[in-house]
Amino acid sequence: MTDDSASLGEVLAASDIAFAVTDQRCRVKWANPRMAGLLGLSTEQSVGRSLPALLAGAPDAPTDDAVVVSWRSPDDDHRWLEVSCVAVAEADLLFRAVDVTRWRDQELRAAKLGHRHEDLLRMVEEDPLTGLPNRRALTRELERQLALGVRGALLLLDLDNFKDINDLRGHPAGDRVMCTLANLLRDRLTDGQVVGRLGGDEFAVVLPGADEREAVTVADRLRTAVAAVPLSGGSGATRTTISAGVARFDTGESWQAILANADLALYASKAAGRNRVTVYEQGHYTDTALRVSVLDRLRGALQDGGFALHAMPMVKLASGRVVGHELLLRLEDNKHPRLGPGEFLPAAERSDLVLDIDRWVAGTAIDALVEHPYPGLRFNVNVSGRTLEDEDFGDFVLDRIAAAGVAPGRLGFEITETAAVTNLDAARSLAQQLRASGCRITLDDFGSGFGSFVHLKQLPITGLKIDGEFVHGIDYGSRDTVLVSGIVDIARGLGLSVVAEWVERPTQVQALSRLGVRVAQGFHLGRPEPLNALLSRPNVGWPQRPQSMEEAAEQNRARAENA
Repeated sequence: MTDDSASLGEVLAASDIAFAVTDQRCRVKWANPRMAGLLGLSTEQSVGRSLPALLAGAPDAPTDDAVVVSWRSPDDDHRWLEVSCVAVAEADLLFRAVDVTRWRDQELRAAKLGHRHEDLLRMVEEDPLTGLPNRRALTRELERQLALGVRGALLLLDLDNFKDINDLRGHPAGDRVMCTLANLLRDRLTDGQVVGRLGGDEFAVVLPGADEREAVTVADRLRTAVAAVPLSGGSGATRTTISAGVARFDTGESWQAILANADLALYASKAAGRNRVTVYEQGHYTDTALRVSVLDRLRGALQDGGFALHAMPMVKLASGRVVGHELLLRLEDNKHPRLGPGEFLPAAERSDLVLDIDRWVAGTAIDALVEHPYPGLRFNVNVSGRTLEDEDFGDFVLDRIAAAGVAPGRLGFEITETAAVTNLDAARSLAQQLRASGCRITLDDFGSGFGSFVHLKQLPITGLKIDGEFVHGIDYGSRDTVLVSGIVDIARGLGLSVVAEWVERPTQVQALSRLGVRVAQGFHLGRPEPLNALLSRPNVGWPQRPQSMEEAAEQNRARAENA
């Protein structure tokens, strides 16, 4: 090539074939005018953007054969493009796009599919159920706004408890709800605001030019509209709510990062109780990173034996006899930092992993009862709110009990009042199934929610555990005395057992005894100890005449003096 010859770059720049060079992540490093024109951008605006996002359907890795993609330009001109990708240099990719519209249209006519031309285009760009832009079209619009240097916001919207509609009314009803919701969202947005369906019951809205305040206003308007409008579900209308996550976007960011940020904010809305709008902040990423790390540890603990149970004694106040133990979950995987239940249980309860954990706890308790058949050995295990929704959990427990030959009365289940009220039907169903087979059912943290006494009529329970907040000041002559007295009287009238928790002082024992509480637990009465340690003692620590609290205290003092 002589000095007068055009450089390769000049040749490619003048070509009527579109070329682009990207890095391994398909971010544009250089594009010729033809490629930039296809994308509706300048060559400068194209740099740094995701080519597969802007040129929807293009490969995201080297391919042996070119792919034909349907392309609609920003000015709504449709073309068919043959796009190829090959590796060049050490870490770059070369994309080549050729306009093959004339040939492709001839093929469609020859196959007698010419009349389906518009249908084929819609399949590429639209969600088939709602007619909204699909995920591909929406991410392309977001990436294009970023390439143009537009600032704005992305909303993610998710229908709350949509699974219940599908489960109770069937998927056709769920589809009708999705279409109604799509029309509602589309009608309440203005020009330039693009709403699309990402999949399932999740929608997204691109808001070019919107700041954080404006985005929250739009999200709240949509949320209020959905809550107010009955959504047709087939056998009648139902009202539901949506949760929303908001993420600002600016030039220099990727569509993947914006979508991830909005998703983290949406998750925060769900975790906070649903039917609300949350704006992304850095803490959401930190929380999620920690949660993912914790979940990895919990999965490993389930697989490798990193969980342990500790037994908290429940003591008869009049005699000091131990009448049972509440089994508490501990993570003992020898990894740092050490995590207590308050740090790992919330993460587990926000995932399906808690279903496996609850089964492990129940199964381990049953196995211990089999190995130690002394009738006085009785365990209570906790059931998470998520497990209430596990329709097979009751059968799992009863099958294990029947196969083991364990008396069902030796095993009890504690359901927190908050979880029971949140999913009353599921709590009632599980409690009925387990109680009918002889298991004990305790409503835990009783008094912590509104309308506590009303729930007693609806749940087939055998006992109450008084929330520790009422026990904390019971010996100070506070209003707690009146409340606990009322709980005891009502429980006695309904034939329910009562257990008080958080007993930390002798004076609390005296106050509870005066009010008629017969059984309690807390550090003053006995600290949790590893279940294995309890079971390893002769007769598993269950002599026929158990020690009184005073005798146990005297032995502890003697051991301390001899140590």
